[in-house]
Amino acid sequence: MLKRVDVVYTLVTNAVGEVLLVRNRDGWSLPGGEREDGETLPEAAQRETKEEAHVVVRVGALVHVAEVIGAEVHDVFHVFRAELEGDAEPFADGLDADVEEVAWVPVDVADERMPWYDGGVSVLLTSGGAGYSASRA
Repeated sequence: MLKRVDVVYTLVTNAVGEVLLVRNRDGWSLPGGEREDGETLPEAAQRETKEEAHVVVRVGALVHVAEVIGAEVHDVFHVFRAELEGDAEPFADGLDADVEEVAWVPVDVADERMPWYDGGVSVLLTSGGAGYSASRA
């Protein structure tokens, strides 16, 4: 049986329309990471964004889902739109150990750095997305 891993990302823009990206050893991506046990997907997205980029966000609509099924792991990637709360400037001091750089970049640069989104980040920004809800039993 394959192990399922939920990975969350946030698509955050600032007041001038730039996209927040993080760079690690694998290259550039949206801030995000693996959901921990007991977390909802939006809670994980908010936590990962704070850990990686040191900004606090309010998570909104789900705008993209992708899956990669390997020999041992079934990864499910979820991208949520998010809005900044408070300070919009990420800072480099004390970044997550896996993060080498955090940057605000124009949308076309984000499209170039992350070509795996069909139609680019531009399309995700214009998507109304889907609703998401979670409850605890």
